[in-house]
Amino acid sequence: MGKKMIACLMAVLLLCGSISALAAAPEVTSQSVCIMDADTGEILYEKDAKTELPMASITKVMTALLVLEHGDLEGTTTATEEALATVDLESTRVGFVPGEQLTIDELMYCMMVDSANDAANILAAAVGGSVDAFVEMMNAKAAELGCTHTHFANPNGLDADGHYTCAHDMALIAYAANQHPEFAKYSSEVAYTLPSDNVINPGWQIYTKVDLFDSAKEVYDPRVYAAKTGWTTNAHNTFVACAKTDNGTNLIVTLLNCPVKNGIFTETTALLNYADEEYPIVTVAAADYEQAAKQAAKQAGIKIDTDELEDITLHLPKSINTEDLSYSCQTQEDGALLQVTIAPDSRKAYQAETGLDGTQSLLSIPLTVKGAVEPEGADSTADGEEQSDTGLLHILHGMPQMAQDVIRVVAIVICAVVLMLVMLFLLGLYRQIRNRRRMAREHRRQRRMNNNQSRRR
Repeated sequence: MGKKMIACLMAVLLLCGSISALAAAPEVTSQSVCIMDADTGEILYEKDAKTELPMASITKVMTALLVLEHGDLEGTTTATEEALATVDLESTRVGFVPGEQLTIDELMYCMMVDSANDAANILAAAVGGSVDAFVEMMNAKAAELGCTHTHFANPNGLDADGHYTCAHDMALIAYAANQHPEFAKYSSEVAYTLPSDNVINPGWQIYTKVDLFDSAKEVYDPRVYAAKTGWTTNAHNTFVACAKTDNGTNLIVTLLNCPVKNGIFTETTALLNYADEEYPIVTVAAADYEQAAKQAAKQAGIKIDTDELEDITLHLPKSINTEDLSYSCQTQEDGALLQVTIAPDSRKAYQAETGLDGTQSLLSIPLTVKGAVEPEGADSTADGEEQSDTGLLHILHGMPQMAQDVIRVVAIVICAVVLMLVMLFLLGLYRQIRNRRRMAREHRRQRRMNNNQSRRR
């Protein structure tokens, strides 16, 4: 009997171990990894994602973002010597020459499909006025997006001092770029034919370096709808991919410093499978977090319109549920943000599975502020609803500040006088009661004396 019980326990332990192994993140050779929800910006998984590393041609995702924001996709430009001067002739390029008249549209295809460095520089000069000015725009945009481990030295990604990023920051950049539908258009083509111009004849073709797009390749993955490769001697293989998984989740995967040639493709597929299987979409009903939102707002010193709260969706690893969430509120000029994070007691388990410490916001929910929190003990309606700013309070708010201050001082003085009168009344009442008790005692003592004298007679 004992042996059977031991065998059963061992079987259970082995089963649990196998389940844990299945739930573990896939082994990847890439040094730095990040998985992000492309719709919400929620980070699902990270591996060494804040380490600063060379980025190679995934630099062009930022270049594309700035062109999409500031450029005219239907416009034209002319290649200049200044723009082409810093392009390594041994690097990937189409071979544009100074004076060649080009469209912004074809340059975007050349940069994102062929990874042409000369196209990236021509675009930079066209949008920024010069390559150097455009690089300043790149760094300003990185700071705006919250990239704290990124610095650009050029728009193409060739190795240079001070040119680095991390997987986390690259996901932020890809997230911003993916908000533009044209980003997927330019970064998903398998082949592109350049139009003729004042230098070349029609028929010139370029081809993608993303094998995930090619159905004839073993690594083909139809879920990926936008991607950019990168490679230099220092950076090794780098990759950014946007994909729709089988359950409809829109994801971004970023990889840095992958030593294996096709590793960026196989590891991207493995990471997409992992996210799809181990990070189910969890819905939190508005009613389930309304009280927590009100408490968070109260701690921030504000009242919020809870009627505007909506159901929220998150990707949570299977070991974490909605009870493991925490809510905090941050005020802003135009309202407030409700930040959803992992509760402190659950962060250790969360970090073990995701590589994230749990302090970062999973989701930010805009809130409408209805006013400041009333002081403790303030009057409220019987049903708990917030009172409207009417009556005397409304009149007071409409007065000048000096008048408000005078009224407050007078109110305080009146309250003090009333309090003093109440205290004097209570003191007088106390003295009356004490005198009556003293007279009663004296009366009883006198009666006892009279009774004693009567007995003696």
